Amino acid sequence: MDDEKDEIVPKKQSLFPLTPDDIVDNALQNLDEKQARQVTQKAADEVVNIAIEKRRAEYRNNAAREEMRNVVDNANILDKTVSEYKINSTFETASGTTSVEIQNSKQTPVLFIVVGIGLLLVILLLVFMFLIR
Repeated sequence: MDDEKDEIVPKKQSLFPLTPDDIVDNALQNLDEKQARQVTQKAADEVVNIAIEKRRAEYRNNAAREEMRNVVDNANILDKTVSEYKINSTFETASGTTSVEIQNSKQTPVLFIVVGIGLLLVILLLVFMFLIR
């Protein structure tokens, strides 16, 4: 067990505590030629995987940006041609999913006024009925 510990921990002792980088550097220095080739191959594979994922993320981000631009353009066209619309869209971006809702309703203020007047009438009717008793 002590032999395994000696292989991982650098031989020279320091006044400062070991860092993970110290342990990794020591381990890399103690690799034989075959192990060094294997580690190098794994590192190269990982670099390629990271580059591929980066390109995928850039593609998703660019595609989402273009789709969002199209949704905004469509909303601008709808603003000029119809009085009410609602657009719900979901985009897959580099960092996750983005949901967007665009809504235009010119009837909303009228609806609030009608509902407000209706509630006022109901309250007045209830007060009137309560006072008559």
